[in-house]
Amino acid sequence: MTSKSITSYDVAKAANVSQSAVSRAFSPGAPIAQQTRARILKVASELGYQPNAIARSMSTARNDIRQKSGMVGVIVTRPEDPFFAHSIARFSRSLQAKGWQMLLFTVDDQTGVDDALNSLMQFKIDGVIILSAILSEHMADICRSHGIPVLLYNRSGGDFAVNSVQIENREGGRTAAKLLCEVDHKRIAFVGGEVDDATSRERKEGFIARLAEDGCELFLEEAGDFTFDSGREAGARLFSRTERPDAIFCASDVMALGVLHVARLQFDLHAPQDFSLIGFDDIPAAAWPGHELTTIRQPIRRMIQAAVDILVAQMSTSDVPPQTPRFPGTLIVRDTVRKAFRSN
Repeated sequence: MTSKSITSYDVAKAANVSQSAVSRAFSPGAPIAQQTRARILKVASELGYQPNAIARSMSTARNDIRQKSGMVGVIVTRPEDPFFAHSIARFSRSLQAKGWQMLLFTVDDQTGVDDALNSLMQFKIDGVIILSAILSEHMADICRSHGIPVLLYNRSGGDFAVNSVQIENREGGRTAAKLLCEVDHKRIAFVGGEVDDATSRERKEGFIARLAEDGCELFLEEAGDFTFDSGREAGARLFSRTERPDAIFCASDVMALGVLHVARLQFDLHAPQDFSLIGFDDIPAAAWPGHELTTIRQPIRRMIQAAVDILVAQMSTSDVPPQTPRFPGTLIVRDTVRKAFRSN
């Protein structure tokens, strides 16, 4: 008998248990004695048996809503963004530690979220995490009727009764504005994401509000799409002007690094000597030599742990109401913002 041909029935026979006991042994949270589970797993390992997780999830969860498939769907719109790539890796490890596996779907933009969610539901997922996007009210109702908890990460659910975990975006924008006004900048620009992006809008709102409180105003604004190239292009438009900004706040580190690179390579401008620059997220590249980007750090570890804890609690029982924790960001001062003036 080859390992490829070994089935759960072979394991059940060798372990002297029923086939359903083998299925429960490999299902997170299924009722089975610990000693029996250990014996089944030992026999399965000796025989080289590997269960088909997707097939098992679809068959066991199809007719019994109490049976968990052990799978969580994850939908992301910008998987190439370092912030989200890092977040996906952490989500995967955290979910695995709780006994769930991640099924990842990527979409080009917000319009693809509902279709991806429809596809994920065919795999009988126990829950879903949506990164930097939202779902429609229609799909929110469908998930609710099927007992599938939804968690939005880096987005607010608005009027929808869904979980959401994100940073205090407006407060992060206010923190950036406060620092730039403190060092007496006058021509302050903002580089945001797409016009309809809620995260960018909230960071901009907080930024402009604090500028006004400190007697400053927004000098220029450019839009990108949270990519390095869009930051580079936005920076080129800003620095091509006769009157250039003396400070720039970007809604993400990736765009800020694009601004930093175009300033140096195309215009021979350097931060903080010629302009100050602040990003948002604190991705690993922000701290690299040659970048040393001042930024607003997102507490990714704490945010993802909270997100996983919330989702697991709701996948385990339907009595847990939606949770919407918000986390404060931290100003990380590096070398791209000029020092405050000091009198003798």
